[in-house]
Amino acid sequence: MGTIKKSIIGFIGLFLFSFSVLAQNRANVIKIEVERNKDQEPTFYAINNGYMPYTVSVEFYDVRNSLPPNPNPIVKTVKPGRTQLVRLKKSGLSQGGIGFGYRYSYNVGCLDTEPDDIEYLIPIAEGQQTEIGDLYYIGELINEEEPDGFYSLSFSSTNGADVYAARSGTVVDVVDEYDDSQLDKYFTSEYNYVRVVHDDCTFANYRHLKKGSITVRIGDKITAGEPLAKVVPRGGSEDPKFRLMITYRNESYEKGTDTEYWKYVTPVFRSGNEESVMLKPGQSYIAIHPDDVITQEMGFFERRRWKRRN
Repeated sequence: MGTIKKSIIGFIGLFLFSFSVLAQNRANVIKIEVERNKDQEPTFYAINNGYMPYTVSVEFYDVRNSLPPNPNPIVKTVKPGRTQLVRLKKSGLSQGGIGFGYRYSYNVGCLDTEPDDIEYLIPIAEGQQTEIGDLYYIGELINEEEPDGFYSLSFSSTNGADVYAARSGTVVDVVDEYDDSQLDKYFTSEYNYVRVVHDDCTFANYRHLKKGSITVRIGDKITAGEPLAKVVPRGGSEDPKFRLMITYRNESYEKGTDTEYWKYVTPVFRSGNEESVMLKPGQSYIAIHPDDVITQEMGFFERRRWKRRN
């Protein structure tokens, strides 16, 4: 799941790629840089050229004139930008320089994620009512077993209505290619979506969006309550629906095991008549977008700027 592996021997780049479902379009998003100090001791940095966090693993071998790091491999969360991983220090047994080989891999998400205990906005227009649909795992249609802890929400809407951000974050994936006619069936693998990463390394997936209506792009910083797209319209008397699923990396995941890559968040929402409510299938709720929920993750100056604009 979103895994890329690379191997480097000495100072010559030898790249070995191992792609899985989400990796094809993320080759080279993580690079390793090596800098040496005045004593020629190498420090290793991970450079994240993307917008989402990754868990990076660097394994060392053929280390000369230094001890391998402990633990080996080094595993760290690498958010966008530059992250120091480790420095190799001279052992003192030789006057020569430090030699090494290393290989690395990376996966989407943070090493250890503790989802923040916050309220989400109901992601429809303020003052509108939505009915929550059954929590259905689409994989069951092709006889796939439902993952442990699976949790997803569907929201009823109206044709032409906007889908709003339930929480602030950064847009990291957008698919806007499937015609609405392809989406007459709600349970389909072909749907347009927006994926947002939050500050706590959880990911919100907004699914079943109208083609051409998505107003955000990868890399955009968005605020809770900001419109993202429009819901896919439906004909007849059936209300259009969209899905929201909140996930984060399973720290127990290891390639080749039966452990699921994702864990699922059961979020709580602010509704028109109740705070911190867990939405229940078959029940209806009124959406509100109060300032204290929108600004709960903002710093002092960011909150002040937001209030001036709004």
